[in-house]
Amino acid sequence: MPVTAPPDAPLLLAGAGHAHLHLIRHRRRLPAARVILLDPGGFWYSGMASGVLGGQAAPGEDRLDPARLARRHGAEAIRGRLAGLDIERREARLDDGRRLPVAALSLNLGSRVDPPTSPPGGPRVWPVKPIPHLVALRRRLSRDFAAGRTPRLLVVGGGASGIELAANLRALAERHGVRPAIRLVTRGPRLLPDAPAGAAAWLSRHLAERGIEVMTGTTLTELVPGGARLAAGDAALTQPAEHLVHAAGLRPPALLDALGLPTLPGRGLAVTETLQSPAAPWLFAAGDCAAMRDHPLPRLGVYGVRQAPVLRANLAAFLSGGALAAYRPQRRALAILNLGAGQALAIRGRLWWAGRLAMAWKRRLDEGFLAGYR
Repeated sequence: MPVTAPPDAPLLLAGAGHAHLHLIRHRRRLPAARVILLDPGGFWYSGMASGVLGGQAAPGEDRLDPARLARRHGAEAIRGRLAGLDIERREARLDDGRRLPVAALSLNLGSRVDPPTSPPGGPRVWPVKPIPHLVALRRRLSRDFAAGRTPRLLVVGGGASGIELAANLRALAERHGVRPAIRLVTRGPRLLPDAPAGAAAWLSRHLAERGIEVMTGTTLTELVPGGARLAAGDAALTQPAEHLVHAAGLRPPALLDALGLPTLPGRGLAVTETLQSPAAPWLFAAGDCAAMRDHPLPRLGVYGVRQAPVLRANLAAFLSGGALAAYRPQRRALAILNLGAGQALAIRGRLWWAGRLAMAWKRRLDEGFLAGYR
């Protein structure tokens, strides 16, 4: 028998990602007496994170206060995190021990990185998420570079994040007039395996011109005092490094496995085309933490942005007893990589272009997104 929520139960939004920012801004279109944002403490826009690392933007330019946004639009905000669910009672359990009956629950929890552990004397490890780690890395390296020190930098991950970070580490160093060794390691046979071959070839040349060594077909095996052990085919080598930036292996939040709901291994909470859990239709999810059963999606913020209007409409329909709509992922998504020094690489399907115009376009899109929530 379906569980019925109490008449005064709120709509609970767990997490402050792209999709939930949209829901908060359109709170008046949600037919719920109460909308509560469960906010873990600030929204950092991933699209500008590499630019913050490279010194193109101040950290404050990349950050929003979701609680302030919620109050402005008539929603409540609770500082905290989701700790679990009581599916039979239709309750959310918060990390402070509170239990909250819900009319509906939406998850927009993002993804996580599981970085390797460094031994005493090993390199300092900086995971790409959460983004404040990159802010701390910028401050640390800025102090070192200003003092004339040039620590060796190793970036793990040949996807968009790893490439952007390696390029913007070089940009940060150039701002201080130093040139540390920067190496990018990827287990794949080339960078950006899903990108057009021409774009990947151009990118390889560009990084080489910037003095960034790319090591393809190479896997990080462990961290050791003074560096990292790598495997390239049958060969093993030790790469010296003082800092390791880990931008590989984005994974769904560990919490999802403890909710008692279907998940897709390595992808996230299983959701239908209406963005609902098949086992609990009162629970919705969007963004990196959601795994559509029939549409495997890359972890790009653009999908959370595009899911947001469908999520809002479906939550409203669920709360009012209306018909729900299907989210149809776009066939091609625009990705623009910030390569520092005013350069960017834009890719959409099989089309690609690079240079300062691509960077100007990216800056306009990023600033426009954030301006909508200031």
